[in-house]
Amino acid sequence: DNAWLSKCTRQTLPVPPLERYIHILPDNVVKKRLAPHERGEKGYVPDFATLKDRDDNEIAAIKLVEDNLPNFTVRVPKLVYQGADFNVWTRIPGVCVDRVEQWAKISPRQMQGLVYQARDLILQLSRIPNPYPDYIVRSPHDTGRLFRPKQFSDVGPFTSVQSLLAGNPHLEGEIHPYSRPVFSHMDWDMSNIILAPNLDYIIGVVDFERAAWFPEGGKALHNAVFQWDGWKELFDGSE
Repeated sequence: DNAWLSKCTRQTLPVPPLERYIHILPDNVVKKRLAPHERGEKGYVPDFATLKDRDDNEIAAIKLVEDNLPNFTVRVPKLVYQGADFNVWTRIPGVCVDRVEQWAKISPRQMQGLVYQARDLILQLSRIPNPYPDYIVRSPHDTGRLFRPKQFSDVGPFTSVQSLLAGNPHLEGEIHPYSRPVFSHMDWDMSNIILAPNLDYIIGVVDFERAAWFPEGGKALHNAVFQWDGWKELFDGSE
């Protein structure tokens, strides 16, 4: 562990931590969980109860991508090392657009192209089969629970979409009770997408910690959260 942690300094930490210290090294990214006594930026209190489980879910989700989508058209990080409270991933060089000011620099033509490409990535991920036939709405994590606690009253896993809605009645009307759960990233925030330097296309997708098999690929959750012009409509027209 010390060999990796010794490389992590203030200079390798480009943004203040929220739930993890994200250290950007030349070829790797070190994601170190905050300790229970620590707080994130502006006093943010991490969801410590699920933090390690989400790290483990990310490992399981990316393995599913590697095993089932050998021709996935963008890069995903590869796990390099697991420490006591951190994971080391390969770094995908590129541009991360995680602020509205940066998003505003993307031209309408570029925005349309990025949306079309992201929709294709959603479709590719949806082809990953669920190896757990007893629970069709679940995460790849051993517990099967869903990792968006602020958006769920009951985190599952669930034997059907109807049972998901019974445990989360606020989603009724947002999710068709007979829609098919498919594998999805479940957090299509722009900060989780790596763009080419010219902003024309996506070269990588990161942060699979909330990935799950979910109705309509998580369309209802995305529409409830993301408000940026052009990106909120990511799932429009999806079936």
